[in-house]
This record gives sequence, C-alpha cells and structure tokens, in this order.
Amino acid sequence: MKDKSVIKMVLVGFLIGGLGYWFQPYNDLYILGINIYLIIGVGAFLASLFMSLYKKRKPIKIASFVTIGIILAIVCRIVFDITFWDGTSHNLAPFELVICGLVAFIPAIIGGFLGKFTGNMFNPKTSFLQRKK
Repeated sequence: MKDKSVIKMVLVGFLIGGLGYWFQPYNDLYILGINIYLIIGVGAFLASLFMSLYKKRKPIKIASFVTIGIILAIVCRIVFDITFWDGTSHNLAPFELVICGLVAFIPAIIGGFLGKFTGNMFNPKTSFLQRKK
C-alpha cells in the first residue's frame, strides 16, 4: 500500500532529523566534532538514494517526504525546548526551519535522481545500455 511507504519515508526523515538535532544543546552546532547540518544533508542524500533505488516513486516525492520527516523532527525539538527549557530559546524558529529544509531538500533531490539514474542504468528492462537500437 502506498500509504505505508509514505509513512516509512517520513519516518526515515524523522530519524535523520532526530539524530542531527536532538543530541546536541540548542546553541551548539557540532556533535562529536561533526556539524549537524552535515549529518542532516548526508543523511537525506543517502536516504533518498537508497529509497529511489528500491521504491518505484518519483525522486521529488521521495526527497519531499524525507525532508518533511526531518522538519517534523526539528519542530518537535523546538516545541520541546520551548515547553520544557526556555520559551525564548527559539525566537528565530522559522529561519531555522527554512535553513534545515534547504540543507535537507537539496541533497535529497540529488540523491533521489542519482538513485533513479543508477537503478535505471543497471535494470535490464529500462537500461539505456541494454536497449536495442
């Protein structure tokens, strides 16, 4: 069923956003010396790459659902921080969401189309290398 695959794509994005955003203090951009935006970007790229290899969906939809999951994880973190820590800590939350959305969506699009191209190249039914002229 298509709804289950959408939920899985959003969940993968949520896990990527959670790994990149939940395990660091609000004002720190590094986890174990790695920038959180690098974690989010590489995670979105890899998730879209592998999902577009195995799912028969458009790369833009895959990238969109992964990015939505990442943004949902960030919104959950913002709500958590505002509720339990400091109500003024995320006063620039809209900009934070836009930046994280772009950091996730651009690599996810690239990974999605790269996975689609790679999958088509090695699939004998759709490969341009195997087609008869």
